Amino acid sequence: MLFDEKDLNVFYSEDSRTYFKEILQCYYNQNYRATIVLLYSFVIYDLFIKLQVMAEEGDSQANTKLREVEQMIKNDEKYSQIENEIIEFFKQHSPSYFNRFIEDIGYLKNCRNKCAHLKVDDNSLYVPSDYQARMLICSMYDNIFSVKAPFIRDLFSFVQSDIEFYSSFLYDISFDKLEESIVDSITKKHLNRLTYDSFKESYRTFIKLLLVTDNEDCDKNLVGLFYFAYAMTQHAVHIGYHQLFDEDKIISIFNQIKIDLLKSNSTRLNALASLMLNFPVIMDKLQLNNDIFNYVSDKILSDPNNLRLYKMFFPKGVKSTYDFFKEHTNLHKPIWTFDIYETLKNTDNFDINEYMVLMAEAIPTFNSFSIADSYTREFINLLPEISEESIKTILNIYKGNKQCTNRHRHNEDWNTIKIHLQERQIEFDLEFD
Repeated sequence: MLFDEKDLNVFYSEDSRTYFKEILQCYYNQNYRATIVLLYSFVIYDLFIKLQVMAEEGDSQANTKLREVEQMIKNDEKYSQIENEIIEFFKQHSPSYFNRFIEDIGYLKNCRNKCAHLKVDDNSLYVPSDYQARMLICSMYDNIFSVKAPFIRDLFSFVQSDIEFYSSFLYDISFDKLEESIVDSITKKHLNRLTYDSFKESYRTFIKLLLVTDNEDCDKNLVGLFYFAYAMTQHAVHIGYHQLFDEDKIISIFNQIKIDLLKSNSTRLNALASLMLNFPVIMDKLQLNNDIFNYVSDKILSDPNNLRLYKMFFPKGVKSTYDFFKEHTNLHKPIWTFDIYETLKNTDNFDINEYMVLMAEAIPTFNSFSIADSYTREFINLLPEISEESIKTILNIYKGNKQCTNRHRHNEDWNTIKIHLQERQIEFDLEFD
């Protein structure tokens, strides 16, 4: 069988499914002339229904053409003229899509005419071959029946206004907080309409504009471009387009990403990082480009608040997140003592005593009262968990840093610390020189 019941799910109504089944039945019965005549009629019918859908969804050109065709039908115009009007509309409206198989439509029309009329020279009937009928059925199914209107070859040209609209009110890109309603809207409104070839071409365009192209228009609309690239990546993974990420044209785009372009625009950097962190297949592809992977991971992980992402960049790494933290002194930011602690506390080899000493040593010796406040607040909260030896080490550091002792909150905090030391019977010289 050419098609099973699952294949018929592409049709929008029971009438369409019945119509297509009749075509298949003619083919199976080897009535190839009737097959071709019915097939061409169904192509016109299907395109007319798609024209109605486009008009209902707000396509002004489709709405104008629909009114013209309806008037032609009302005026009892020749059906061949109506057919030509419908086909010509789609050729002009979606040329990059239709031009790929317009010869098949022309060939089908020619076969239909020969099947429906006597040959002039010998008054015999034209009978198409099994191959001709099968080829035309499959072509029309793949290129028309199974594709939702509008027929899109490259999505970008259809959605430029949407990209600009999203960019007008979405100002940044987060690694884990996206407007899911926008992603869902893009998927339902556009992505479900694309064939694999159209999807591939469109994905290539969006990835290139987002990560490679350097011009003012792209820079202004990076957030909108990102949402489309994100939605397309998610959709490809969800529906099983895994081969997409191995396509030479897609790999070529990822290989064209330049570090200088990421350096000059943090939004573009965050867009690439978000795709990598949310989609392992993108992470895997970028790991093959060592320079880009190393730059992105180093840049993102240089922010203490992003330490939680370390294992996403290096899931098979020998080092723990805590080891990575210790080795990178630029991450020792006492103002983030609580947040970093929350990230590291469940790491296998986390040592709270070592951690709190490292953070105490990192408190600057000038212009840092607020930093000392943040550290001391967390130190007091964690005192019950810190060893006596480490407490004494930290307090010696504290006493030697005027940013700690000259703070407005120093006396209050120091009294709280005294009470804790007394409760634990820890002896320490609490006086200042």
